[in-house]
Amino acid sequence: MTRNQSIDILEVTTGREIWMMAAATSDEFRDGFPFLAGQLWLDLLNTTSTPGGVAQDLIATPGDAARWLAASGLAGSTGTPTPDEIGAELRALREELRPAVENPARGEPLAESLMASVNRRLAGLCVLLQQRSEGFALSFVLDRGVAAPAALIARDFAAFVCEAEPDRLRHCASDCCSLVFYDRGRNNTRRWCSMSACGNRDKVARFRARRVGAGG
Repeated sequence: MTRNQSIDILEVTTGREIWMMAAATSDEFRDGFPFLAGQLWLDLLNTTSTPGGVAQDLIATPGDAARWLAASGLAGSTGTPTPDEIGAELRALREELRPAVENPARGEPLAESLMASVNRRLAGLCVLLQQRSEGFALSFVLDRGVAAPAALIARDFAAFVCEAEPDRLRHCASDCCSLVFYDRGRNNTRRWCSMSACGNRDKVARFRARRVGAGG
């Protein structure tokens, strides 16, 4: 297949189809879920998405939530809650965290309700000092009888607001994409959630515009 043939095929796909094509070929997607945000709590937010303008909830069912946990590496932290409870807890935390994307500046007050939600979940975590062969380390231990994976996601968010650079948190530049990410690149110039999805779609659009402009 030549380069031009590849471009012609992509031209007739929708935004949703390009997103799914990337999901099938990129390591930024696992089992159909996007894990490209650079932060676990942002990956949770990205379980609601609008590829091609079509809204979807990727963890709407207990089975979907279990698959997402497995893909995220949190499947072993579920403890005693039922699949229904775990899914509901993840969806609740997702909505509580969502406003933090819109007002991410370090040092600015967080909503009291969000602080209470995060601290409630952090109460299920214990920190232990352990001695290992390579030296000392602090380890987080999950109380599986009380906490659920949401506690580990809350810890990821808590560390983020303490340490991250707010101007690196942004939305994908595509008008038809709702995914968010934290730019860990040296130059802080990342625009797309994924170069294999929205970045590629932008390249195709610019190629078509140039071809039309040249009378092709």
